[in-house]
Amino acid sequence: MNGAPDLTLAAIKMVLSLCLVLAILYLAYRWTRRALPAVTVGGRGRLIQVLGSQYLGVKKSIAVVRVPGNILVLGIGNEQINLLTKIDDPEVMAAFTSESERDGKGSGGFKDQLQRMLRPMQTRCERVAVNDAPSEVSR
Repeated sequence: MNGAPDLTLAAIKMVLSLCLVLAILYLAYRWTRRALPAVTVGGRGRLIQVLGSQYLGVKKSIAVVRVPGNILVLGIGNEQINLLTKIDDPEVMAAFTSESERDGKGSGGFKDQLQRMLRPMQTRCERVAVNDAPSEVSR
């Protein structure tokens, strides 16, 4: 005569249903990880790589980031990220890539990496300055 539902049977159905849903989600997760390995954020096929960063102040820093085809220098502020410069010179990128591969993770601090990347540009500027300098006339 008791018209109350059997709570034990309802609880078992609920737990089994939850396990089934979790199993389906887990299998979908595993399938997408195997089917799309390059898209994984923290996996082996990273498309974006932070090469270095330097803290400047409260919530302010500069970061050197490698993306396919370019190396970007980014200014990171409180509420925005600004592109400071884009390094797409093949010589600089090749030198930077060979150094980071040789060291495994990248070498030196941010200052050293930035100086290495800017060195070819500095030498070009020095050559232009020497060529544009007025020549002395000997008497």
